[in-house]
Amino acid sequence: MRNESIFDAIVEQVEERPCQNAVVLEDGDGREHHIGYLELHLLATSLAAWLQSVCRPGDRVLLCYPTGIEFTRSLLACLYADVVPVPVPLPGRTDHHLSTITGIALDAEACLVLTDAAHSDEVYVWLTHDDLGIHECVATDVIEFEDASDWVEPLRKGEDQALLQYTVGPGGGPIGITVSHANVLHNCALIAAAYGLGSGVRSGGWLPLHHSMGLIALLLAPLISGGTAVLMPPETFCADPIRWLRLIDRHDVRFSVSPTFGYGLCVSEITDDQLAGLDLSRWRHALLVEMTGASPAEARTVELFAERLRTAGLRAEALRTSYGLAEATLLTAVGAPGGAVEARCFDSRALDRNLLIPTSDAQGPRLLGLGVVPEPDLRIVDPVTAGALPEGRIGEIWVRGPRVVPGYWRKERLTGERFDQVTADGEKGFVRSGNLGAIVRGELYVTGLMRDVSRYGGRYLDLGRVERAIVGGGSIVACSAFPAPADRDEIIVVAQPARAETDEGSSPLIREVRDILALRFGVHRTKVVLVKPGQVQVMPDGEVNRQLTRELFVANALDIVYADVAREFFFEEVAALPGTREAEGSALT
Repeated sequence: MRNESIFDAIVEQVEERPCQNAVVLEDGDGREHHIGYLELHLLATSLAAWLQSVCRPGDRVLLCYPTGIEFTRSLLACLYADVVPVPVPLPGRTDHHLSTITGIALDAEACLVLTDAAHSDEVYVWLTHDDLGIHECVATDVIEFEDASDWVEPLRKGEDQALLQYTVGPGGGPIGITVSHANVLHNCALIAAAYGLGSGVRSGGWLPLHHSMGLIALLLAPLISGGTAVLMPPETFCADPIRWLRLIDRHDVRFSVSPTFGYGLCVSEITDDQLAGLDLSRWRHALLVEMTGASPAEARTVELFAERLRTAGLRAEALRTSYGLAEATLLTAVGAPGGAVEARCFDSRALDRNLLIPTSDAQGPRLLGLGVVPEPDLRIVDPVTAGALPEGRIGEIWVRGPRVVPGYWRKERLTGERFDQVTADGEKGFVRSGNLGAIVRGELYVTGLMRDVSRYGGRYLDLGRVERAIVGGGSIVACSAFPAPADRDEIIVVAQPARAETDEGSSPLIREVRDILALRFGVHRTKVVLVKPGQVQVMPDGEVNRQLTRELFVANALDIVYADVAREFFFEEVAALPGTREAEGSALT
């Protein structure tokens, strides 16, 4: 029977394997907690009965838990009660973290906050501090809920909303994604088919469950396919990465997933002594997911991970790659099984001109292939003309199909800008990813971010690559490049020299920057501003904050060592210009 909702799919597994473990939690103290399908179902049903008595269908409920069984119970209870779960992280200690989850609570218009007793005081302090007292906070693990006989089974269809999943929006703040039951079921089926999930198969890892990668890949996919989710808290992994690998060995985990960060932490932190006695030979699928909004994955990190863990039995072909997009629920392109992950070298000069051409030159940039392209549901599109591009041409990645969510939560303008896009030749229904990439020999490669793209001379210019090329020369330690405020066919480069410069010594450095833009990128109109340390602004993730640097430049607020820009160019003429928006200068808008 075809399942219409996540509830239908879970209940089917409860009926078929009531006594099998649904979730196994290894907490931070190393203790194990187990719960079977039937027990989990009964606990979720009792909580769902109470939720139906205090919530209306479609109400949003914040799930503010650590990784664990109680989160899983409350997630299913919301789905059983026909209310919409909104997974959020526990309140942190920084103002930025608190403002993020407060923004989520307000944007979602949540009627209720569910947590556990161990964290209820912390959650209550957050709600009180941020004047969210109207949100009732309930610790679900210490309350006796109503008789489950009062519970009414939900009647949901595939297109109905299942989750409200928050991600980082274009402006850096949280933005809600409305995920339907059909979206989740489709993506879970894709994961199960690609990575061998099914009855009794154990999947597991450390990813936080408020993130789509952890929620979909590590929890819902195994539950919906009849497997077992083996979980550990992300803070346990970050403190001691070997705990992840021991979890895989001890519990016979066949499928686990991580971003590049996780593999890198294992490489840098795990010792040879810790690897001794570890058996990873049964690990069938070690999946690296590259999500949109992040810079391309470091190929060397994955190679070092494979080399280090070979002594523990990890097979090279177990490493797999995939491309993930929150607006497409999770996975979009999936690496083909049977072969080791291999990075290709590409021609650097061609890449600078938006072409991805394989080369035998080992000095060229090395990129990981992220999986087979699901025709006809993925296109590489020119950001300026919306024309579909042929193999080897770099453009924006557009995706469509049953994996794509309906849109953003109560953001009609942004939904209209990103969803239901039409290519120049009339193909409809695409969502824009915000990533640059190309298809080479049927495989997808990600090369950069759309936020780094600007229109220049009737084409698009990857400012991120411009900045990396300038810093790569060795004479500049940090820089930001952007279109001139008064002339979009001229590029301004704000650069911090590697050593202190005088006016007389600045000319060779400026010529070096100009030569890089002219010879590698075909940009012949460049102005260079040399600044003191700390003037090139960066974001919390370490990426250049191009917009803020530009605004400081326009406002004459940079501590400048030398500039080949006429004073009146940016102090008088630009000062009269109206304020700029964050999206100005990007080909994405």
